[in-house]
Parts: sequence; structure tokens; C-alpha cells
Amino acid sequence: MPSPSLATSGLSTIRQQSRSIRQALACLPSREWRQHCGRETRTAGYSTTLTLQNSSLSSASSEPPASGSTSRGRVLIPASSTLAYLPQCDQRRWNHVEAYSQASSPMPPPLLPLHPVSSSSAASSSSPPMPPPQQFSPSPSPSFGRPRSRLYLKNFSIPPDMSKLPPEFGKNQHMDIDAEVWERLKGVVDTFHHKAPIRYAFAYGSGVFSQKGYDGQNKPMVDFVFGVTHPQHWHALNLQANPHHYSFLGKLGSKAVAMTQERFGAGVYFNPFVEVNGMIIKYGVVSIDTLCNDLLNWETMYVSGRLHKPVKILLDDPRTRLSNQVNLFNATRVSLLSLPKRFTSEELFTKIASLSYMGDFRMSIGENPHKVKNIVEAQLPQFHRLYDPLLASLSNVTVLREGHLEQDDSPLVRSRAFQKLPPRLKEGVRYRYHSALSKAGVEIVNEDGKEIQSVATAPDLSKYLSQTIHSIIQIPALTQSIKGIATAGVVKTGKYGLEKLGKWWTRKQ
Repeated sequence: MPSPSLATSGLSTIRQQSRSIRQALACLPSREWRQHCGRETRTAGYSTTLTLQNSSLSSASSEPPASGSTSRGRVLIPASSTLAYLPQCDQRRWNHVEAYSQASSPMPPPLLPLHPVSSSSAASSSSPPMPPPQQFSPSPSPSFGRPRSRLYLKNFSIPPDMSKLPPEFGKNQHMDIDAEVWERLKGVVDTFHHKAPIRYAFAYGSGVFSQKGYDGQNKPMVDFVFGVTHPQHWHALNLQANPHHYSFLGKLGSKAVAMTQERFGAGVYFNPFVEVNGMIIKYGVVSIDTLCNDLLNWETMYVSGRLHKPVKILLDDPRTRLSNQVNLFNATRVSLLSLPKRFTSEELFTKIASLSYMGDFRMSIGENPHKVKNIVEAQLPQFHRLYDPLLASLSNVTVLREGHLEQDDSPLVRSRAFQKLPPRLKEGVRYRYHSALSKAGVEIVNEDGKEIQSVATAPDLSKYLSQTIHSIIQIPALTQSIKGIATAGVVKTGKYGLEKLGKWWTRKQ
């Protein structure tokens, strides 16, 4: 039977993942989608009873209790759960947990036995009945040295089943490419996936989609990003299969590699100049939790910024697909807040593509200064596929004629768009707005609604957005590049830097 602290830890993990997914659903514009996923399964006065088994979510009770009766929200988490949105839950160490949300209960009910016996089978069996499990004692435990914690949770809600997304949801994220290129890219991912499992993978850059200024003879290095559940375990498997991909850090073991990945830079570990199936590739490894957190909250914008532009998804993951859809909506809202009332689709796509390069020191030295313009001009059809469905779902954007759009710039609409931005970006803009008012000696409005509206309609809002995004990207981009010296090695880092400087110098002439 699992210990109380272990069960509480597992429930804490579920609550964290639940908050992440509920935040993502709240950012989507479609109320019907939130209802489809069970976003609104709770009503005032009672809690539904939910059972979570084998990656399925079902409501075991949907009727409100009679007046005067008490209700309790029950959550059953079996050992066989392999939910896509609970990657950190260790299913081998705990089997069954019941969480009761009734605060008035003096003591939570006991944990379920490992193999519960049904009433019918128990009656027909000649073996003695299983003794009832003991309840938790409030006295201190010698193994933990502190009183056992209660296992009921107040206001506990279950995230929707991410394995049952609507079939068409996120279809705009998938790009069409040449069949031969698709087979080559998928072959690279399969080479890794068969030895070290990958949950989400995409390829990006000039090696996948054409960019203006690149000829067909000098084939660039193809860039990949792999999203994995447990980085240390993944690196341990990959080190056994491909030790030559790693620098000296690989000799220190998977723990050192994973620690370097998670604690420094933007949470990505890159291995460049690796030959796989005759292709020269660079692949980065990131945990699914770090990836989804960046997509939802723009913590570093290192990976989320890359996904603002067309990429080829090779392995899809429902939780990541949902988070990336929120990421794309956020990029659209930021760009709309920075554009005038009337604009062209190319201006919108250029603004979106430029977000991830604000604050990146490589744009000053080492990168093509016309990179954003080249990306948009060469990949305009892919940008339309990626963002046209999102624009169609926004009621404040109207298509005037082909390639020309108009947005509703009323204070109410702009304030609603601003409120849906990632928390870190929103707080940074408010801080800069208040600082500007303080310097000008203008009184700051403290009322919530009026303050948001004044920020969203500020004449310098575009400048505040750019400055905040610059501050978000600057430090992670710099530390990630410094980390690349250790992860790639001195020789590969020098080779990579010389290639970038060569491109930068050629296009400056």
C-alpha cells in the first residue's frame, strides 16, 4: 500500500497538470471546445464524481444531490493510468488513491486494496473475506517522523482527457511537405524513437522549408527538437545507443547531461553535426513539461518562438498540440496589438515571425539580418495555413479583400485581447506602463478594469510589448548559447559559429 506522503505527492502532480491544461483551455476562444473537454463539468452546489481509468474520463454521477445531503468529489487513479498529461506520475510506486473533497469529513476513507474483490465474486468464493484496510492514524509515523497528512482535496478537478482531442483540432499545425523529404525526416526520428522513446518531435529551419537566399546545392544542417517525458532516462538510453553524439559531458553520465539540460539556458540540450541516415542534423532534447510551460507562459520563448513559424511535426502529442494552439493564439494577439487598424497578412506574419528574434544577440552577429523577411516571403503559403484558421475564429478581425485585413481597435476589444496574453508578458508590460506614468508624473489608475483598458489602449503599447519580449528572450538565448559550448564541444561549436558568421558576412556584402 502506498504511503500517505507518496499519495499526496502524486495528487500534487495531478493538480499541477490540471492547472496547466485548464489555463490552456481558458485561452482558447471557443466555449464549445471547453465544454467538449469537460471544462464546465462542475456547477454550483455539488461536485460530480469522476473516474479516471486507462486514459479515459467518465462522469460517474452528474445529478445534483437532494437538498440537505452532502456530496463528495471522488477521484480514482488506477496503476494502469497512462495519461498523456501526467508524464511525471510514477505508476509503479503507487496503485490506488481515493481523494475526497468533503471538508467536513473527520478522517478520509482508507486507500483501496491492491486487488479489490467484487461482491458477487466474494460471495461465491470459499476463501475468507479480505480484511478491511486500516485507516490512517493521525499519530506520528516512525518512518516519516511527522503526522500522516489527510488525502482529501478541496475544489479538486480533473483535467480533460487529452487523448480524445477533436479530430480536426490543431490541424493547422501540420504542414504538407514533399513525400520524399517526409520519409527522410521521419526515418531520422524513427532511428532515435526505437531506442529512446520520443513523445513529440518536429523539424524546422531552412533544411525543411525553403528560405530566400539559400541555394539548392549547399544543403543546410537539418534541425530537430525532441520532446521527451524523462530527460535523464532518455539520455541514458541514447548514450548507450549513440555515445558519439555527445561531448565530454556524455562521459559524466546521463544525470550530468540531464542536469545541464534542465538547469542552464532554456532547458534544451543540443547535439549538432550528427550524421543520421546520411543526413547532417542538429537535434535538441527538451522535457514535455518544460516545452508546454514555455508554450503556455512564454517563460523563455526559446522553443515556443520557433513554433510561431511553420515547422514539420513528425510525432504529435495531444497535450503539446493543445499548448501550441494557445501559443499561436498568443502570438496572433500580440501582433494584432502592435499593428494599426488596417494591415496586410504579410505584415501580420512578419510581425509574428519577428517575435522570437527580439533580444536574441545572434541577430546582431551570426545570423542573416534579413532572416525574418526571407522566411515569410518563401513560406507565405505555410503561414496562411498556420494562422488563417485562427484569424477566422477571432471576431475582432475582418478580411476586407485578399491579403488585407481590419481589426476592431475599440478599448474593450483590445483590453480583452491583452488580458489573454501570457502572465509574464502581461506583467512586464504593466510594469513598463506604470514606470512611464510615474516618470511623467501621471496618476496611476488602480481599478482593475480601467487599468487594463488604459494599458491596452496606450499609444506606446507596441514599444512596451517589444521591450518585455526582449527581456524574456535575452538571458535564456545568451545562456543557451554559452551552454552550447559545453554540450557540443569546442570543435563543433567553432565549426557552427564559423558557418553562421560566414552567412552573416556574405549577406552583408
